[in-house]
Amino acid sequence: MDKLIEEYHRPDERWGLWGINSYDEFIQKFMVIGKFHKGIPPEIIEEYKVVERLLCYSYYHFPLLDEAFSKVTRIFEAAVKLRMEELEIPAKKGYESLYDKIKKIEPFISTTLFEEWIAAKEQRNTFAHPTAGSLKGIIHFRGLFQMVNIINTVFLDKNKIDESEGLLSNLKNESDHFRDGLFKFKFGDKNYLIWSLVPYSCFETQSILKSFWVVNPVLTYFPQTLEKLDFSFPIALRLANLKITKDSFEAENLASGQKVYATLTNDPRNLDLLKRHKELVESSELIVRKHYELRMRFEMGCELTKFLYDECWN
Repeated sequence: MDKLIEEYHRPDERWGLWGINSYDEFIQKFMVIGKFHKGIPPEIIEEYKVVERLLCYSYYHFPLLDEAFSKVTRIFEAAVKLRMEELEIPAKKGYESLYDKIKKIEPFISTTLFEEWIAAKEQRNTFAHPTAGSLKGIIHFRGLFQMVNIINTVFLDKNKIDESEGLLSNLKNESDHFRDGLFKFKFGDKNYLIWSLVPYSCFETQSILKSFWVVNPVLTYFPQTLEKLDFSFPIALRLANLKITKDSFEAENLASGQKVYATLTNDPRNLDLLKRHKELVESSELIVRKHYELRMRFEMGCELTKFLYDECWN
């Protein structure tokens, strides 16, 4: 029995691939706690504690990470059922697919819930038939953050979602002149030359408007062939206390409290750099540009998911 206990408390060596050398490091890097707003039913919160346990124990047995993800998708199914009951939407007699249930509640909450569920379903299907010895769990680890966001969305009232969409629409209109141009950009002690600054999401909590922005820098290098795919991706920022004028942009970084500034520039040297940037991108092979687009969308999508998880749920 002692040998058995020792075996079950031995760290899985595979975590060393991600530089994990202790349980504390593992928790810091791979724990996804249940962050939920006040409208989440207590039974959903309790069920998510099982996910947290599975994540904790995956330090000793890597495949439990897949089980944690599978469990959170089942919690989502339970959440949809509970939300139907809250909205007094009658269930169909006999079998009713999750697809049909989601379509029933979607008009009362988020118009994007179905697409988000489809993305999560694809991840779940991957886990349902894993290749023996694969490390699929780590590849889709960020899907856990996505599922927490989706569950929170299920229990958000439509007026709150509409309010956030309205705020984002206003923010886009207010900053539209920063969508495409040439600007000097200062972030802390770092200076950049950028050609675009665009908001992708915002959420007001405790009277603070938190927003997610993508900053596109002017590049001095862009791979031309598939031989060396070394990309510099856009900068993802979480901002608050925005001050936007015709010629300038000022905000506060939520993570560090540092000020962020952007100002229009027509300096000929900067214009030459922008021209060179465009030439580098346009002269690269088409497959390289497609690779960049896919990678960029994935990276920014992950950053947006983490923004919602970190900043929008109490």
